[in-house]
Amino acid sequence: MHERIVVPDIADYSKHALDAAFAIELDDGSRLDVLMPVRRVPGKRLVCRGELHGREVYAKFFIGKSAEKYAARDCRGSQWLSDAGIATPPLLLQSRVEAQSCHVLVYAAIDGRNAEEVWQSLAGQEQARFVLAAKLVEEVGRHHAAGIWQSDLYLKNFLVQGARVHTLDGDGIRRLRPLFRRRQAWDNLALLLSKFDVYSLADWLPLLLDRYGQVFGGNELPGLEPMQRLIARHRAEEMRRYADKVLRTCTDVVVEQDSSFFLAINRPYDNASLRAALQIVDTLLDAPDAIRLKSGNTCTVAEIEIDQRKMVIKRYNIKSFWHGLGRALRPSRAVVSWSNAYRLGICGLATPVAIAVLERRRWLLRKQAYLVTEFVSAPDSLTFFDDQAIEGAQKQQAAQGIARLFYSLFLLNVEHGDFKASNVLVQGVTPLLIDLDSMRQYRCSVRFRPRHIRDIRRFMKNWQSDAEVRHLLIEAFRAVYRDTDLLDQAGLVIKQSERQ
Repeated sequence: MHERIVVPDIADYSKHALDAAFAIELDDGSRLDVLMPVRRVPGKRLVCRGELHGREVYAKFFIGKSAEKYAARDCRGSQWLSDAGIATPPLLLQSRVEAQSCHVLVYAAIDGRNAEEVWQSLAGQEQARFVLAAKLVEEVGRHHAAGIWQSDLYLKNFLVQGARVHTLDGDGIRRLRPLFRRRQAWDNLALLLSKFDVYSLADWLPLLLDRYGQVFGGNELPGLEPMQRLIARHRAEEMRRYADKVLRTCTDVVVEQDSSFFLAINRPYDNASLRAALQIVDTLLDAPDAIRLKSGNTCTVAEIEIDQRKMVIKRYNIKSFWHGLGRALRPSRAVVSWSNAYRLGICGLATPVAIAVLERRRWLLRKQAYLVTEFVSAPDSLTFFDDQAIEGAQKQQAAQGIARLFYSLFLLNVEHGDFKASNVLVQGVTPLLIDLDSMRQYRCSVRFRPRHIRDIRRFMKNWQSDAEVRHLLIEAFRAVYRDTDLLDQAGLVIKQSERQ
């Protein structure tokens, strides 16, 4: 007789940030000890680290009406990878758990970190990042050479173990179509390349395409310009999709709403202290110990502390009845900023972490709105460049970082819309972009170009009377931008007298 093991509801674990360990008895009598949930797809899937027969494993629980279909697809994809000789964690066991109405696949655990974690840990190390990017491109080339492709192509779905890369998530593995196989493979490659830093990829692309060709085989390689267009399309689609995704409950965000409010919270920050603070947000803004950063008709900003963590609360005010009427049926600027913060985040552009957003509503009509972000202790760019205690070399690095930030936005077709110096913080020598409620992503480059020129002009206007800083910034911009005609139109010209 097996001891009956009482476990929490798996479906509930997939929806909430529950981290308690538990044990579950599989239908073959095996005991699976679940140590820690590592990924949740609410109501559909739960991935956990655990132990089976004393061996470290990862268990995927499939939940809901389509659980059997998704479990079978994951199992099939894993088999296709193994048959093709592509490194992937071995499938140890598949079972149904009748008591939980779910299917479970148990995979052997492999030492290593997912490629997204590795990528983030290599921030600022361009050569190391290129090496990782090349490994991933070669791995995708092996997929295509074997006639398969990964439809759910995220860096998290690759495990890096030393010099070796393992492919995870068999659920996303598909067969390449017989017709237009090469075109489908290149489109899939473009999807991977769109995950890399937009600025670095501009230099890496020819080398990465060569690496891909060496593995995929054949004499015909994707052309540089067609691949650039494919990458830009995938990146733009992903940015828009993710900006919409964070307005509903998903892996990264918890969303609650009814006729009186809309609330979205960044999952890692979701706790009782934050929720309690959001219940009295106006009181916190006006509290004596709150550090007021800005008071105005359009918004009120204060630095506060919640659960021993410094945060910034920004309230978007309703100035008048007519202003409120005009804003009532549109997404609030707080929600726009929230989505735009995530839009920048997936492209690797620095901005304070968006922690929560709250809209007060009366049925369909929006009223006050609040955005909570992490507090960043950093001067704005005007203060930074005015500080005589900061060395010239640091200012030059910061200027180069700002130029790269602008050029990345140019490559992404993103307009900030309010490029005052105060909206660019400088942390160390790294620029962070804030005040994202006017930010807009364009589909048409022709329409976007004059908007980008306007952003540059607005930013440079801050140093009209400071020739030294202006010259430093112009040199940085002209070193970064390939399209110097655009800079000429923006007025970033170094006069002959300044060259001497």
